[in-house]
Amino acid sequence: MSPRSIVLGAVAALVAAGGVYLMIEVRASGAAAPSDKALKEAADRHARVAGSAVRPPRIEDLGAGATGATGGSLAPKNPDLDRRVADAFTRDKVALDQGSAAPDPALNPDFDTAMLEANKLYDRHNYEDARQLALKLLDREPGTVRMLRVVVSSSCILGDAETAQKYWPQLPEFDRGQMTSRCERFGVNFTP
Repeated sequence: MSPRSIVLGAVAALVAAGGVYLMIEVRASGAAAPSDKALKEAADRHARVAGSAVRPPRIEDLGAGATGATGGSLAPKNPDLDRRVADAFTRDKVALDQGSAAPDPALNPDFDTAMLEANKLYDRHNYEDARQLALKLLDREPGTVRMLRVVVSSSCILGDAETAQKYWPQLPEFDRGQMTSRCERFGVNFTP
């Protein structure tokens, strides 16, 4: 053994012994135990917090005059938009209750939410569904860069060079460069 190892071992033993000594001293002094008053206050605080559990607002709560747990009004700030969202929610819920398939995210009145769904599908490696949703959204809003990227990238991953080539020229120059690099990994090369 080297002298360095012996010194380090001795220092480690001293630190461990010091820790044990401090633990014994703290326990002996009674400083570690909370007082009965502190325990009672903690129990009371826990009971108050547990008794006031806040539930999230339901769609029915969005009517005029409804209030949240903080007392603030939950009345819609934009009644038209909120009513459309509530109607879409209700329509989708009824469709699911009747046993029909899940609603098509492409029909979501909120375009940003539908685009987010396409991105989530892509992130979950569900490239075919991501591409199909992105194509439907491009029918609604042609030239949306975010959806063009999903279509091109998904098509490359799926080996569909024809679809990737069709939408690649619609991307801005910077995005075309990124997609070119990404798609080369999947054997898809673009021609300008």
